[in-house]
Amino acid sequence: MNLFRRKPLSFYRVILLLLAHTCCVAQERLNWAPLTSGPFYTGTADADPPQSGYVEPFFYDSLTSSLGQTNLYMPQRVSFGIINNLEIDFYVPFDYNRIGPPSTANGQIETATGMGNLHFELKKQFMKDDDHYHFWARPSLAITYIQFIPTGKYQNLNPKLFGADQYGNGTYNEGLNLLARKQFKPFEGYFQFGDIVEDPNHVGSGYTYNNGFTVVPNGEHLRVVNGNLLYYSGAFEDVLNSKRGLGYLVEYNGESQSKTNLFFGHANAPSWTYLDISPEAEYTWPNNKNFSITWGGGVTLTAAETGYTHTKTPMFTITFYRNGKFGYRGSGE
Repeated sequence: MNLFRRKPLSFYRVILLLLAHTCCVAQERLNWAPLTSGPFYTGTADADPPQSGYVEPFFYDSLTSSLGQTNLYMPQRVSFGIINNLEIDFYVPFDYNRIGPPSTANGQIETATGMGNLHFELKKQFMKDDDHYHFWARPSLAITYIQFIPTGKYQNLNPKLFGADQYGNGTYNEGLNLLARKQFKPFEGYFQFGDIVEDPNHVGSGYTYNNGFTVVPNGEHLRVVNGNLLYYSGAFEDVLNSKRGLGYLVEYNGESQSKTNLFFGHANAPSWTYLDISPEAEYTWPNNKNFSITWGGGVTLTAAETGYTHTKTPMFTITFYRNGKFGYRGSGE
């Protein structure tokens, strides 16, 4: 009798082994969730787990050489998971404006710093990417409601500052965004499309319209109706090292303001459109189960524009993640 002869596997044992293998493969695929910075302009469709969240200061240094203007825009973002598939985000922005020739007279250079328009977003995720290896598997999808509050100064501007002390446009904005995200290791794809309605506002002389260069003449006061605002963006991300959150992205983003407001009729503000392209890089350090910091940087270049300013924008972000007990944004794999 051969004591080392392998016993045949029973039918039920084979089924159990196959189920265990399937569960392990599924779990492995679910676990690939590298904790990277992600895109600068395109949101993610995946909501933060309950009691998880992050603080993320952004720095966008928009340089408009044709106008002699610099705008350092610094939105401070706070994100938090409320319940499953529901997330809230707050943005507290600060502006540093520097204006020189040819926008000023006699070679003057004027600077001013202040708070811009506050806004918050409420994100509801309704579909989850459950296969992080295949491109054609279903993506994560979410809808966000956006509300802007006109806290940034836009009236009673000092004429000696040539508009440097304007930090907002004075409008309550309401909007909806559709977000999509698809992971297919080692790549990730992001997409965002939104519509924003800007309520009418009353402005005075020196006010600069949303196109960045058209100014209300001295002595004039008027009611401004901005056109409907479409926002579109997307990004392709290549994660070179998921444990270190190392990767690079190529992102596009654009806006288009029409001649008609969705609810308030014909617009008397200038219409405009632009499309930007942004190469970006990212890295995560340190990274552990409860806390991680991600670092991201890049530059935005205007690819096309009509009736809008042509800018070059170096940008930087640092994100402080805290993972709660109900889930994690990244696996650290």
